[in-house]
Amino acid sequence: MAKKILIYIAGIITGVILVILFAVVFTRNNSANNGITLFEQEGDCVSDNSFEVFQVLDTGDALANEIEKGFSVATGVTVLFLNDGKTSYYDDQVIKIPSGKCAKQIGVFKYKSNAGLERTVPVVEIRNK
Repeated sequence: MAKKILIYIAGIITGVILVILFAVVFTRNNSANNGITLFEQEGDCVSDNSFEVFQVLDTGDALANEIEKGFSVATGVTVLFLNDGKTSYYDDQVIKIPSGKCAKQIGVFKYKSNAGLERTVPVVEIRNK
């Protein structure tokens, strides 16, 4: 009788542990994209103007505002540059787009702004036009 009770308790403990492990793995997989959805194919050029970083995320990705050529005036276009592991972004950094290239949309990024508003901005990479 005592052996059956111990087997029963061991089964319950094993079930609880498996449920916790499943929840941890499932949560990590769901949050791995951090609000980023990448396209299968690159999209159109968003801009060939420069961008100024206004926030670097914990992932190393950078939110940046497009700025007018020759000026430091924001146009209202906000994009996300992904951290490629080679570039370290920092606040107020100006990202210049070389001649013949543009910031092409490769996905979208959804996040909540400091004001609590849901925002969706293009994810871009500097690529040939």
